[in-house]
Amino acid sequence: MSINTCPIRVSAATRLTQVPVRNRNKSEWWSVFLATILFSLILFTQGCGGGGGSSVAQPDPVTPVGEGQISIVFTDAEEDFVTYAVDVTSLLLEKSNGVTVETIPLSTRIDFTELTDVSEFLTIATVPEGIYESAVLTMDFTTADIVVQDADGNGVNADVVDEDGNPIGVLQVRLSLTTSDVIRISPNVPAAFSLDFDLDASNEIDLTTTPPVVTVQPFLLATPELDRDREHRVRGVLASVDEIDSTVTLKVRPFRHRDGDFGRFTFSVDEDTQYEVDGSGYTGSPGLSAMGMLAENTPVITQGQITDSGLLAKTVLAGSSVPWSNGDVIRGIVTARSGDVLILQGARVEFSDGRDVFRGSHSVIVGENTTVSALGVDTADLNLDSISVGQRVIVFGEVLDDETFDASEGRVRMTMNQLTAQVVEADPLAVDLFYLNGRRPQLFDFSGTGVTAAEDADPDYYQIDTSTLGLGGIENGDLVRVYGLINDFGMAAPDYNARTVVDVETDARAASLHVGWEGGAAMPFTTLSSDRIDLDLSEARVVLKLRGVSIDIHNPIEMLALVAPGPDSRSVYAVKVRGTDEIRLFRSFADLVDELNAQLDAGNWLHRIGAHGGYNSTTGELTTGRASFEFGVPTATDS
Repeated sequence: MSINTCPIRVSAATRLTQVPVRNRNKSEWWSVFLATILFSLILFTQGCGGGGGSSVAQPDPVTPVGEGQISIVFTDAEEDFVTYAVDVTSLLLEKSNGVTVETIPLSTRIDFTELTDVSEFLTIATVPEGIYESAVLTMDFTTADIVVQDADGNGVNADVVDEDGNPIGVLQVRLSLTTSDVIRISPNVPAAFSLDFDLDASNEIDLTTTPPVVTVQPFLLATPELDRDREHRVRGVLASVDEIDSTVTLKVRPFRHRDGDFGRFTFSVDEDTQYEVDGSGYTGSPGLSAMGMLAENTPVITQGQITDSGLLAKTVLAGSSVPWSNGDVIRGIVTARSGDVLILQGARVEFSDGRDVFRGSHSVIVGENTTVSALGVDTADLNLDSISVGQRVIVFGEVLDDETFDASEGRVRMTMNQLTAQVVEADPLAVDLFYLNGRRPQLFDFSGTGVTAAEDADPDYYQIDTSTLGLGGIENGDLVRVYGLINDFGMAAPDYNARTVVDVETDARAASLHVGWEGGAAMPFTTLSSDRIDLDLSEARVVLKLRGVSIDIHNPIEMLALVAPGPDSRSVYAVKVRGTDEIRLFRSFADLVDELNAQLDAGNWLHRIGAHGGYNSTTGELTTGRASFEFGVPTATDS
């Protein structure tokens, strides 16, 4: 299926059954959680033209005449939360005559902290052809499991409330589309339409209270395509393997569902695709052949990039290599190790009967019969010593009790790690850690990681083996994000083996800007043009972060510019007025500027901005394709 789509101009009104905003301690007000829920709807939409190639969304087994399909994807969370598990109970499409179609067959519990760097397909739904003018999402926070980090990186359970401090139960968000943006579904005419539920504008964490409080206000955006800059994941059971066309078709089972009809999905593989099938590793065609030997309904998880032809798999797990295939599983981050006992933080236990619980901290017992693996690494090069402090792991074994997990006869799969840090020394690379797998370095006990105690990993001087990686212009003081595996326990230094090193300041997605004016600002901009907004921040609260790390600004920042991205960017901007039920969405920067001018001309004051993109510290510019603006009608006191 071609992902190319016709242009879509978005302007929407959103009704929220709850729209809480609650003031917090000023020093903490902008410690905001970034969480985006992306519903990427691949539609058979009338009027956008056809597309060739293989289809991402596959009928089950064929799409009936008069129907089309929708693929729904969830994504994104940031470091402030250890877990953010909420039940998504419904996603309805509505026609103008009130007829609705439910796209989610079963309520699904989603932990958004698992989606930091990947989007996951929730369902491939078949819906009747026609014109759909709104979408309604329902989430149930009644039994939500939300844990935040304290200053030392420890997980603390949080209360979730609305603006009045009341617990949140069922939360419904409604997006009504204008005539030009309605969803027209007809068979075999592919296009893409995405709904982006952006919690960045409303989820606030207050760590000054006990327990911490999270205040929720949803923000809904829309874009007309899947995000090619993110990896996408599909979970399910095997339907078929086509070795000639190099494709695999799954019966979708999202997140931790063991059954249910969520549709079918076909993805492509190539000679670079890495596999782990029943514990054995493969690359390329041998892996596809191994997949072809599996029985129908064998569990499968795949992850990869969106291309013109659909999803191209980077990794494939199948059979007993899938966590929920059989037995008990625990996943988390190794924060300490003593002999054959690992301490896991952020531990989520998945039981063989399908239940799962978050337990924060858990002990894991390994032994000489424990198998250790990592995708892309020869198992002959791995052993128990490969598991060191800081490593993210998935462990297969048996739950002994609420505090202990036995993997002495099981398996440990090491997964890719990420760290965010400031360069202390560029060559060889050594950094000062800010985050390791999203957790603050104070959480880790690095005892035993070094050849000697004096060589134990030091988070202030964390040494990274970059091997043959080209580090380009990375210099001392730069902020970097590094992907890789932790070095063997007892073998530091180096402490970390890098696969990829990214200079955060050159990352077009790295920066997040949060600006607030207490009481609002009548003149928040010094200039407004079709491709640039200069902000007057002299009276504002400002937090500018790069990958979650606040930029060290020695002098108060008073001027900063929001700049339009390039013409080929996938942009979406939101504007709302407090006390109303409308959010207006704009696909172009110029249309956004027109709306900002209209709000100011109407006498409304700007209260806050949330923007994301690439930041240039030299020019003081944030190139943004995603931003939200909240205005308010001034009171007599404000005026």
